Amino acid sequence: MPENNHLPVPAQNAPVASREIIDLVDLEADKKHPVRNFFRVLRTRKWWVLGVMFGLVAITILVMLIMTPIYRGRVLLQITEDNSVQRLGENDPVSSLLNKGVDRFLATQVGILTSRSLAWQVIEILNLHEHPEFKELKAKDPTISPHKLKNDMIDLFLGKKLSVYPVKDSYLVEVYFKSSDIELSRQVPNVIAKEYLRLAINRRDESYVLAREWLDAQIRNISRKVQISQKKLHDFGQKADFFGLEDKDNVIIQKYIELGNLLTKAQSERMGKEAQYKQILEKGADAPLITNNQLIVALRQDMVNQEAKVASLSKIFLAGHPDLQAERAKLQEIRGRLQGEVNRLKESVKADYEAAKRAERLVTDAFDKHKEQMVTLQTNLVDFQILKRDLQATEKLFQALLTRLGETAVASTMVPSNVAVVDQSDLPSEPYLPRPALFLALAGVLGLGLGIGVAFLVESLDNSIKNEGDIVRHCHLAHLGHVPRYEDLQKTATLSWKARLFSWVPFLGRRWKAKKAPDLVYLSEPSSLMSESFRQLRSSIMLSRPEHPPRSLLITSPNPYEGKSTVASNMAYSLALEGHRRVVVVDCDMRNPTVHRLFDQPSRPGLTNYLTGNAAKEEIMRSSSPGLTLIPGGPVAPNPAELILSKAFQDLFAELLQDFDHVIIDSPPLLGFADGRILAPMVDGVLLVFKQGATSREAARRARNLLFQVHANVLGGILNQVNLNDGGDYHYYRYYRRYYGNRGDDAQV
Repeated sequence: MPENNHLPVPAQNAPVASREIIDLVDLEADKKHPVRNFFRVLRTRKWWVLGVMFGLVAITILVMLIMTPIYRGRVLLQITEDNSVQRLGENDPVSSLLNKGVDRFLATQVGILTSRSLAWQVIEILNLHEHPEFKELKAKDPTISPHKLKNDMIDLFLGKKLSVYPVKDSYLVEVYFKSSDIELSRQVPNVIAKEYLRLAINRRDESYVLAREWLDAQIRNISRKVQISQKKLHDFGQKADFFGLEDKDNVIIQKYIELGNLLTKAQSERMGKEAQYKQILEKGADAPLITNNQLIVALRQDMVNQEAKVASLSKIFLAGHPDLQAERAKLQEIRGRLQGEVNRLKESVKADYEAAKRAERLVTDAFDKHKEQMVTLQTNLVDFQILKRDLQATEKLFQALLTRLGETAVASTMVPSNVAVVDQSDLPSEPYLPRPALFLALAGVLGLGLGIGVAFLVESLDNSIKNEGDIVRHCHLAHLGHVPRYEDLQKTATLSWKARLFSWVPFLGRRWKAKKAPDLVYLSEPSSLMSESFRQLRSSIMLSRPEHPPRSLLITSPNPYEGKSTVASNMAYSLALEGHRRVVVVDCDMRNPTVHRLFDQPSRPGLTNYLTGNAAKEEIMRSSSPGLTLIPGGPVAPNPAELILSKAFQDLFAELLQDFDHVIIDSPPLLGFADGRILAPMVDGVLLVFKQGATSREAARRARNLLFQVHANVLGGILNQVNLNDGGDYHYYRYYRRYYGNRGDDAQV
C-alpha cells in the first residue's frame, strides 16, 4: 500500500515547535550539497564499504592460494622480408610496392605462426597427446572421435595457451605459451620457432624448385633460337658468297669488322659512362658509385665518429675550449677531404664520359670513311650484321639464363636469412599467473568501488529512522532529543586507544568489550552523557508548554523493543531527583510488564490486580527513591484494553494527578495494540520513542497517524539507541566527552 503522508488533525492544544521549521529548512539546505551527502553516506556505511572491499580481497587471496600457477615461456623472432626483394633497385616499382606491405607481411607471418598445421606439428613433436593438460580432453569424453580430439587439442593449444604479438614498428615477433608445466612452457616456444624456421626453408625450397623448372624451360627455348640464328647466318653467307671475298676484300672486310667492333665497344663504353654520369648528376653524392667507394665510406665513418665526438665535447666544454676547437677543426678537415674526394670522383666520371664520347666519335668517323668501300657489300653486310647481332644477343641471353640457373641452385642450398631467433625461451623465474600485487591492487580498487555502490544501495534501501531529520521530515514531528547507545559512550570515553583498537579484533577484543548498559543509567551514572541526554529531554518536554508544563506523559513506541520503558524510567528519575517533584511511573503494558525489572521491584501485586479488585491502591504503589513511586503492571491480563477503559482506571488516574506532580505512563506499542490509543487522549502529552536504524519510516508514520486520529497531544519524537560512532551528525558529543572527562571527581557533586 502507498505511504500515507497526510496527517490527521492533531489536538488543538498541541504545542507549536518552531524548531521543526528550522530543522526542515536546514534539511532542505543540506540536500544542495551532494558532495557532503556522499561523504556522509560513506561515513555512515563505512563498514559495508570496508567489508565488501576486504571480502573481495580475501576472495582474491583465496583464489590465488588455490589457483594452479601458470607459467609463460617466450621466444623472440626476427622476421624480415626476403633478401631478393632488397637487391632490387631503389626505384623499382615492385620494391616500393612490397615496402608498403610490411605490416601485411608481418600479419601473414603471425597467421603462419598461429596456423593449425604448425600447431599440430608441435603437438606431435612434443607428444602432447600424453600430457595431462591435453590428455584430460579424452578423459572427459572417452567416445570422442580422433578427428574431433585433434581439433580440440589444436583449439586448446591455440586458443588458451599460445599468443603471438608483433612488436610495433619493428620486424620482431613475440611468441608466448602458457602452461601449468614450467618445463612445457619453455619447450613449446622453442619448438615453434624451430618448426617455423623449417617451414620457411621448405617454402623457400618449393619456390626455388619452381624457379629452376621455369629456367630450364626458358633455356631449352633459347637454345633452339640460338641454333636457328646460327643456321640463318651460315645460309646467308653461302648465298651472298661471303666466303669467296676473303682473298680479294680481306683487308676491307677485316677492317670494317674491326671498325664495327670498335664502334660497338665505344658505344657500349660511352653508354655505360653516360649512365654513371647521369646517375651522379641526378643523385649527387648519394649515387652508388660514390657511396660504394671504400675511401668515401671510410671518410664518412670518420666524419660520423668525429661529429659524435664533437657533440659529446660540446656538452662538456664551452665553445671556445681548445680541445673542442681542435676537434671541430679536425671535423672540418674530414669534411673537406670527403667533399674533395666526392668532387674528384665526379670529375673522374665526367672525364671518363667525355673520353668515351670522343672515342666513339673518332671510331664513327673512321667507320664512315670505309662505307664507300663497302657499297657493294652494304646490303648483304647489313643483313649479315643483323643476323649476327641476333645470334650474339641470343647467345648472351642463353649464357645469362645458365648463370641464373647456377645461382638458383646454389641459393636453394642456403638457410634463409630472413628468419632468426633473437631470444630463446628459458625456464620462467616466476609464475605468470597469479600475480599477487596486480590481483590485490585490482581487487582493492574493484572492492572499493563495489563497496561504495553497495553502501549507497543499502542507504537507498534503508527505510528506517536514522536521525532527527528523518523524524522531522518523514513523520512531521518535533524532535525532542535523542538517547545515545551506552556501549558507544563506554567504549569511546573510558577505553584507551589501544583498547579501542583491539576491541574490533576477534578474541583479542573480548577483554576490552564494553559493558552492558544499566537500565537506570540516570541513577547509576548521573554524570554520563546518557544521563545528560535525559536532562536535555526533560528540558525539551518542560519547555514545550512553558506556562503549563505537561503533568501526565504517555511514553510509547511503534514497535516492541525500542526502549520506551527505559526512556520512561530514566525520565521519571530525571524529574524526581533533579526537579524535586513527586513522580509516579505507571506500567500500563499489562501484556508484557517490564518496568518492575528496571526498578528491581516485584511485579505483584500490580495494576492488573488493582483494576480487577484483587489489591488495594496502597499495595500496588512502591516507593523506589525520594519523590519517585512505581506502580508495576502485575500479572499478564487477558483483556488489558477493557481494564484501561474501566472506571477504576480512570479514578486511579485522577487520584494520581492529585497526589503527584507528574504521572508517567509506559504503554504497549501502538501498532497492533489499542492500549496506547486509549491512553493517549487522557494525558497532557505523548512521547513517541524511535529506535535508530530499527524503526521504519512507515511504522513511525502509522503510529503518528493513530495518535492524531484520537486527537492526542503528541509532543514529539525521541530517537533512542543513537550510534555516536557511525560518522553521522553527532560529532559534537566529543566536546561533552572532553568536558566530562576533565571534571574528575567533581562530576559527582
